[in-house]
Amino acid sequence: MELTNFSFYYSNSVDNEAVGAIAYQNSGNTFTGVPIHDFDMNLIIIYEREVDEPVLQHAIISGEHCQVMSVGMGELQEALFTGQDSMLLKCMMDGEIINDKDGRLAVLRSDFLGFAGSLREQQLFVAFAHFLRKYADAKLHMKSGRELDAYQSIIGGLHNWAEIELIERGIHPESAVFEQIIGLNTPVRKLFEELTESTETLGQRIELVMLAFEFSMTSKLVDCSAVLLRILKSRRMPWTIQELMQHPELEPVSSELPLMLRKLVYRKLVKEVSAWKETTLYGYEHIRYSIEY
Repeated sequence: MELTNFSFYYSNSVDNEAVGAIAYQNSGNTFTGVPIHDFDMNLIIIYEREVDEPVLQHAIISGEHCQVMSVGMGELQEALFTGQDSMLLKCMMDGEIINDKDGRLAVLRSDFLGFAGSLREQQLFVAFAHFLRKYADAKLHMKSGRELDAYQSIIGGLHNWAEIELIERGIHPESAVFEQIIGLNTPVRKLFEELTESTETLGQRIELVMLAFEFSMTSKLVDCSAVLLRILKSRRMPWTIQELMQHPELEPVSSELPLMLRKLVYRKLVKEVSAWKETTLYGYEHIRYSIEY
């Protein structure tokens, strides 16, 4: 279908609250089991805030099977730096902007593809937090004798490690990150082969990979926490967790802040301040975080 048909559909069927739309057209018509590839066209309609329209619709437009997704601008931005929504990611990277009310979608895509602003720092922060969480899960499973659960966590951790390696090289991670790292000088693929193909016992393989995890976390912690460390240094007054979560650069990664803060405190890279001038009832005091100058 010609994209002009979709532009016509957009102008006649979408309300004025929409910021714009992106269309991704498939070339084949075979069933793959992947939603974005099983429709002739995927249409992403972006709104300023929360969406009042149905989030997902399947429709026939001008004789073509179409998947129409409505998202808020915030949701789209989050999907881009986390890489968790393959449909939004694919449409943003390879689709065509068919409507852009004030040029924001074009700027957003340009910034995304070029890792502009703090986007790279935010992506590293999230990928490392997921990596750290998978390591902690695997460690807990191993202590409880749950080797298969630990194995599953380690596989997920390797996926996150691969994401970090890609972002460090200026490559946006997609769903098939193990394919993306082929040919790169990275330990992730070798560790994956060691975990899945070695003749050692499962427990021995897991312990070996966890040692590599520990070394990698130590060496990458500062770089992957750059966005948080920079903001902590931006003022002399210590920060509460609430203040950090509401900071414009940290708000998109706020769900990962508690874990990363505790890790940085544990590694003595961030100082925890438990006493402050303010007083409240029942001896309640906010914990604040700072970096010594």
